[in-house]
Amino acid sequence: VFLFLVDDTHPIEAGRLPNGEPDLFFRGFYAWNSEVGSKTLGIASFYLHAVCQNRNLWGVESFEEITIRHSKFAAQRFAHEAAPALTSFANSSPAPFIAGIKAAREQVVAKTDDERETVLRKRGFSKPETGKIIETVLNEEGRKPESIFDFVQGITALARTKTHQDSRLDLETKAKKLMAAVA
Repeated sequence: VFLFLVDDTHPIEAGRLPNGEPDLFFRGFYAWNSEVGSKTLGIASFYLHAVCQNRNLWGVESFEEITIRHSKFAAQRFAHEAAPALTSFANSSPAPFIAGIKAAREQVVAKTDDERETVLRKRGFSKPETGKIIETVLNEEGRKPESIFDFVQGITALARTKTHQDSRLDLETKAKKLMAAVA
């Protein structure tokens, strides 16, 4: 079961978009429980830009997950870990999240086409993926990527075009690693 809770009344402003509008994120979470006893139940919290009706999360940052394998005491462990974690997330300051985005925007890693290609190729992107990521940023932002944040946005935008979830997840995991390298 997937549940999404996005608090539209308390968005978190993480800077400004190129057009001057606020860059808004929202706190969200989802929970799941497998139908098979040998699998897991869990909950994940994150900051996100948007969620669509087919459960694709766009612009996810600060993803945290609690996973519990079904066992004799799984329900008690879930209640003991999940409730405090959600409460902590709901009451936490978004300052570290905002600082991470600011740092990623300020960390310029490429100014030339060769540097752009090198940044992505060193992180395991194929030549065609590299071209698509750069092109996506150019089309969506009106300029080529320069900062870590620009590249992360391009990677996650490319992930949204993938039909298969495994392909999307692979790209989003690479974007997460790139963003985490800023910290």
